[in-house]
Amino acid sequence: MNSYEIAEKLSGEPEKDIEILTAMMLAEKDRETKRSIIEMLDRVNDYAHLVEKGLKPSGVRYMDFILGDCLFEMPDDEILNTLADTRQKAADGDAAAQYSLAMYLLGGALGFPDYSEIVDLLGKSAAKDNSDALYELGVCYMNGEGVPLDYKEAEKCYLRSAELGNVDAMIALGAAYRGGKGLAENPAASFAMYKAAADKGCAAGYLHTGICYFNGTGVEADIEKAIECVKTAETLGSSDAKMLLKRMQRYYEEGDLDAIEIAARN
Repeated sequence: MNSYEIAEKLSGEPEKDIEILTAMMLAEKDRETKRSIIEMLDRVNDYAHLVEKGLKPSGVRYMDFILGDCLFEMPDDEILNTLADTRQKAADGDAAAQYSLAMYLLGGALGFPDYSEIVDLLGKSAAKDNSDALYELGVCYMNGEGVPLDYKEAEKCYLRSAELGNVDAMIALGAAYRGGKGLAENPAASFAMYKAAADKGCAAGYLHTGICYFNGTGVEADIEKAIECVKTAETLGSSDAKMLLKRMQRYYEEGDLDAIEIAARN
């Protein structure tokens, strides 16, 4: 008897199926069939364990789970306990736990991401001014994930997150105001956001601030300040800074960066 034939004898309810499989295992004489029953019994127990902790897998059918016909990997007990504790704290209204649980779910810790639940958790956390949740909610609005595409709502979330000091939101706004996606181009606002992130010690902030100085985007072009910013970005670990720095230094050393070229690059 193969796994699918075994599954046909089950009820679809974990508690009953544990009893059915246990009885089948005790009665079965064929070694290979007994092994298949034991493996399925282990998976039913895993599923029941998840449900008991309030961690039912998202987007995974029960029968697919117990047959092993899904990509879900059972977390170890330490992670399960963390998830269960975080879910309880989130249910109790803890903003940090609501954000953390949303990120766990987004990462697939409990199966395919359920964006409706993720957005709900982020919204509750964002309402309590959690800057990380505000940023991630902005990402959802910017990409139409779990919510209708809404660039202005994304901007609103990013702005509040940036006000609270979130450098990811600052970088996202810098890119959006540069004319990259959704919002009207605003070079001065783009530079201001990148500069704010740099002032927080963000490598990406320094890198993009340097690019703004190099190109004269939202600020007067200044090759020396550009090089200084990109050097700092490299020091802070930016993988993109090294190649860009060589290019900037070549322009500076050769003295061929003039107003006409700056205008052309813009």
